[in-house]
Amino acid sequence: MAKLLRLIQNEWMKLWHKKGTWAMVALVILFIIGPGIMMKYYETKTTEDISWQENEKQAINNYQDMLKGDGISEEDKKDLEEKIAISEYRLENDVPSQTEGSMASFMSFTGTLLTLVTLFTVITAASIVSSEFSTGTIKMLLTRPMSRAKILTSKLTTTFIFGLFLFVVHVVVSALTGFVLFGGVSGVELEMVNGQIVEKSVWNDLAYHYLLSGGDFVMSILFAFLVGSVFRSSSLAIGLTMFLSFMGGMIVMLLSRFEIVKYIWLTHSNLTQYENDNLMIEGITMPFSLTILAIYAVIFLVVSYLSFMKRDVTA
Repeated sequence: MAKLLRLIQNEWMKLWHKKGTWAMVALVILFIIGPGIMMKYYETKTTEDISWQENEKQAINNYQDMLKGDGISEEDKKDLEEKIAISEYRLENDVPSQTEGSMASFMSFTGTLLTLVTLFTVITAASIVSSEFSTGTIKMLLTRPMSRAKILTSKLTTTFIFGLFLFVVHVVVSALTGFVLFGGVSGVELEMVNGQIVEKSVWNDLAYHYLLSGGDFVMSILFAFLVGSVFRSSSLAIGLTMFLSFMGGMIVMLLSRFEIVKYIWLTHSNLTQYENDNLMIEGITMPFSLTILAIYAVIFLVVSYLSFMKRDVTA
C-alpha cells in the first residue's frame, strides 16, 4: 500500500507540472464566474423597475394565452394549469420565487456545466497512459520494482482524484459566485404534488442532480482510460469518448427499435434522465441502469489492465 501511495503521489506531481492542468482549473473557474456576471448584469437591466409580483402576473397572462391556443395537448394543458396555480399561490401568499436571481438558482444553472469537468477529466484519463508511450518514459517507469498493475492503478486513481478535485472546485466556486452576486437569501420553489402545492427542496434536488451526473462522469473516464491504454493514443481516446458523449442520445434513438439497445452503456450512462422520468428508453429502471453500468465498468477495467500488463515495450 505504501508503494502504491508513493506512485499516486508521483503521478499527482507529474500532473501538476503540466501547464494544461492549471489551464483546466482556470477554465472551470472562468466558465462559472463569466456567465454569473452576465446573468447578474442581465437581471439588473431587466428587473430594476419590475417587482416579482408583476412578473408573476405577466406569467399568468402568458400561460392563459397559451391555453387558448389551438392544438394544445392534454399534457401541455395540465402543465400550464399547474404553472398558473403556482403563480396565483405565490401572489395570494406573498411567496416570491427563488428562480430569479438567487444562489440556489445560479448553482442549479452551473450544475448543467458539469460536462466541462467530465471533459477535462477525460482528457487526463486519455493521456495519462498514452503520453508515457509517446514520450518513451514508459520504459523508465517499468524498470521500477513495481508491478504493472500497481502502476496502472496509480494512474487511474490519480485521474479520479483530479476529477473529484475539479468537481469540488466547480461546486465551491459556484457557491461563492452565487453568494457574492445574488446573495445567500433565496425565495421558495413550489411544485404541484397530488393536486396540492408544496414547497420544493431545492438543495436536495441539486445534490441529487450532482449525484446522478456521476454516471456519465465515471463511465466516460473509464472508457477514455481504456482507449488510451489499449491504443496508446490520447487523441483517439478523447475524440471517441467525446463523440459518444455528445452523440450517444442520437445513437440510442437510432437503435431504439432493437432490444439490444437496453444493454448498451450509452443508454444508461446519463442517469439524470431519472430526475424527471424523461427516460431514453421506456421500461428501464435505476437498478437496471446501475447494473448495466457496473458490468461495463468491470469490462473496461479488465481490458485496460490486461492490455497494459501483457504489452511488450520495445521502443
